[in-house]
Amino acid sequence: MNPEELKDRFLEILTPPRPSDWEAEENLAPVAALPESRQDLILRQVGAIWPVSNSLCYSYLACADKALSCLNEAQVSGWVATLLDIYEKEGLKAAQTFMADVESNYLCLLRGETGVRLADVAPRLLPYAKSILKSLESFEKAEEVSTDTASIYLPGKLAIFAGEAENFLLYKLIITCQLSLIRGGTCLASIDPAALPAGKLPTGTLSASITARLELEELWNLFPDPRLAEDIFTLAEGWRVSLDLAANFPGLWRDCHALREDLVKRRPPLSAMPEKSRVVEILSRYLISGRIPTGHDLDEERLHHVIDRFDQAAESAAESAAKLLALYELLNQIRGTYEPVEPVFYLGRLKPEQARRVRMRKRAGSRDKFIKALAAILPDSAGPDSGEKEESEPGKDRARVDSEEAVALLINRTAAEDKTSAATETEEDRKPGRHIILEGPEVELTAELKELSSEIRADLGQVPEEYISAAFGLAGKGAPPPAGADDGHGAGLAASVTYDEWDFRRRGFRKKWCVLNEKRVLPVKGTFVGHTLEKYRGLLIKLKKQFEMLRCTERLLKRQRDGDDIDLDAVIESISDLRAGRPESEKLFVRLSRDERDIAVLFLIDMSASTEGWVGDALKEALILMGEALEVLGDRFAIAGFSGMRRTRADFYHVKDFSEKYNEEIERRIAGIAPQEYTRMGPPVRHATKILAEAEARVKLLIVLSDGKPEDYDDYKGDYAIEDTRHALIEAKAAGVHPFCITIDQQAHDYLAHMYGEVNYIFLDRVSDLPIRMPAIYRNLTT
Repeated sequence: MNPEELKDRFLEILTPPRPSDWEAEENLAPVAALPESRQDLILRQVGAIWPVSNSLCYSYLACADKALSCLNEAQVSGWVATLLDIYEKEGLKAAQTFMADVESNYLCLLRGETGVRLADVAPRLLPYAKSILKSLESFEKAEEVSTDTASIYLPGKLAIFAGEAENFLLYKLIITCQLSLIRGGTCLASIDPAALPAGKLPTGTLSASITARLELEELWNLFPDPRLAEDIFTLAEGWRVSLDLAANFPGLWRDCHALREDLVKRRPPLSAMPEKSRVVEILSRYLISGRIPTGHDLDEERLHHVIDRFDQAAESAAESAAKLLALYELLNQIRGTYEPVEPVFYLGRLKPEQARRVRMRKRAGSRDKFIKALAAILPDSAGPDSGEKEESEPGKDRARVDSEEAVALLINRTAAEDKTSAATETEEDRKPGRHIILEGPEVELTAELKELSSEIRADLGQVPEEYISAAFGLAGKGAPPPAGADDGHGAGLAASVTYDEWDFRRRGFRKKWCVLNEKRVLPVKGTFVGHTLEKYRGLLIKLKKQFEMLRCTERLLKRQRDGDDIDLDAVIESISDLRAGRPESEKLFVRLSRDERDIAVLFLIDMSASTEGWVGDALKEALILMGEALEVLGDRFAIAGFSGMRRTRADFYHVKDFSEKYNEEIERRIAGIAPQEYTRMGPPVRHATKILAEAEARVKLLIVLSDGKPEDYDDYKGDYAIEDTRHALIEAKAAGVHPFCITIDQQAHDYLAHMYGEVNYIFLDRVSDLPIRMPAIYRNLTT
């Protein structure tokens, strides 16, 4: 097509904002000279790229011909989906780099010939890592392997080996090695000078002036060459890690044998290194493979002295520090300078300063959580003047809250004391939990409080007195606020959850695209509930009778081998078969079967701004009637609401969980349902599906009540929003959840059938019908 036709086609594809004519012509110049079939293939991808980034689309047009020349037509959409994933995770520059070399960056990966990306292996390896170390938070991309104890820093891509399996295994080895460093206390080690062997450091005698414990950097800086000291200590700890992996992860260590041999072959040649560096390099290779390399051109006797000292097992970082003193002294006898050698790839470099920063962050977090958890079980009047003192029973794990010292004594029981008590405890003592006596009644220490106490004792030796004093002070000011922040609409419950979103334009997911925040609707006191119950009093009496009859259903099962009565039809048919020479049937009875209901239903309520007024009131009235009716019926049910404001804040409001009983508190939460912002529907549907998937029930039903099509403030609108919601509903069906929509959108017919399927929705043209129709709809869905 000519340049003008090409420009018109390009502009027709684009969603607003569209570029000016001259801007379109300028960016289409690389495409204009191509054959029409080629132009068509390139332009077909623009509809998926332009809504994500205009700049990325222009970069794509600039290199599209060269990039797509490597791909067949069936591979193009997959390549574009990968391109968009990289752009959304790593930015424009990374996406441009990806487009520059299709063969290496896409096709080789597609064929499994070279490399794996951290983003692809993390979903498999992070659960593995957390099963070893629960406190690990994440994997992070970095040029150099290291850990700060909260995260493990890994290369964004490994392409050291030709096969995908080998590179995946290397990732696993790196992660397990870093976990061993964390578990072994290497990253946060501090060395007691008194524990080091008597003798001289290179900087002079270990004198009384060095009395405080040494952080690792302080230890290394005592040597004339701190980097040499660091490398020797890292290798000494690496040897300790190797022994740990061989003992506790023998399968992995064995599987990695050939891989480690290959890593040795890839290290720099010994011949180009100074003598000191050569010795450290030999130690590195010995650590990796367990063999001393040949061709090193070093004094054999001296080298064997070094290897023999290095080979000695160390039980702790302090013993590795002692090994450092001995090895440094041996290497100091070698003349010449030291040039740092390449770190052992899976060991990396130690970053103690970063680890200490994480420890301080975690320590502050544990302190705050502990204070709030302890304050929550202390009375407002807790303290020395709280009334008459009562002696705790001897042998019991209890304390009278008449002083901070009594609580501190209980909290700071060591693990050794717990074991001693366990050896002599009676049957009564074995009842779970420790107790504090609060003005007579006993309050059990929560599992959270016991866990936090253990965590703090492991870090600091005991829970500091100031933590307990702060909890007493907070208790005197009233109970702490509920977990999470209160934004005025609901109390936060937990950490955010990230969900993918389906992008129909690329025929794939936008990975970890939308952040969903869980909140609790705050209860509201008022007349709404009472007014609703009075308004529908007659209907409610009728509903309760109807739903009571549904508690179990009776069916007459015919043609059974045994039963309550004779099946005359079956008997006549059997006699006829016998006279005709055919074998007679043994199934000659009818049996009355009573089917117990096994249903879990989640009502998902649209809380967008458009529900304000009559719509919102009708939704709440319907929920109150359903709550009353379902209490009679006995079906398990939950209620939640949803709203959204851009992809970084999709809100999921818990009103009633499956584990909660329907009561006045739940009714007040229903009354507290209020319109919020927009209707980002896909992520809440996925979260509701997750909740239902965990519920134990034969039938799982998701009922969505909404007044309009899905739409958010950002680009979540139109076909994109409808297709993402539709895909979320397909995911629900695949998980064994049956979705159904009740809508009062007068324009709903054109998209609801596409989203839910022809028989999975119902349209109400009058808002006032909802409280009356909804129980009948539920009855039809579940019988």
